[in-house]
Amino acid sequence: MEPAPIIVALDGMAEGEALALARRLAGTVWGFKVNDLLSRVGREVVPRLKGYGKVFCDPKLHDIPNTVANQIRVFEEAGADLITLHCSGGLTMLRAAREARAETARLLGVTVLTAMPEADVARVYGRSTEEAVNGMVATALEAGLDGIVCSPRELEIVGRADPEHRLLRVTPGVRPSWAAGTDDQQRVLTPLLAKQRGADLLVIGRPITAADDPAAACRRIAEELF
Repeated sequence: MEPAPIIVALDGMAEGEALALARRLAGTVWGFKVNDLLSRVGREVVPRLKGYGKVFCDPKLHDIPNTVANQIRVFEEAGADLITLHCSGGLTMLRAAREARAETARLLGVTVLTAMPEADVARVYGRSTEEAVNGMVATALEAGLDGIVCSPRELEIVGRADPEHRLLRVTPGVRPSWAAGTDDQQRVLTPLLAKQRGADLLVIGRPITAADDPAAACRRIAEELF
């Protein structure tokens, strides 16, 4: 059986705990997301995790083009399969990142964070969530990125902006109905609805990592998807 299109978010975990969970879930999911582990441990955590699945490095890079390009090389050399950077960093930054990579990793542009309520989106971007996501998808396509990260509730917007499905669609903000109340994200959907709306990979954290039996939680989600 093919691994489920699930990226398990190893947020807030110590390295040993994260590696133990990855070992337990090896072969059943696409792979694992690291964010704060990159700060806790460094890029060395990436090859350690790759024995159990693919690795999604989620530093959400946003800096001057040369700095972002250098960081892309660091994560790619470590073995990252996916690397995130903010679409709001602009076209020049995104292009610099694309030109820096050796094409062993895919670059994902982060659109509007799933935890942002509409009022904050308007305050930060000066437009609605739909308008902001639309513009960011257009920028990601122009920059030649491989994919985007968006809330599942924006997948229909992404589908209209990218009708040929050129961008890999990676969606946090995915929460099984039986795991209600396990996160603080604003714009969420169930795994099945996210998949039906065009998600390619689902990023799921606490419904799996906080479960009494994480492997059983993964199996339950996979059964709902197929």
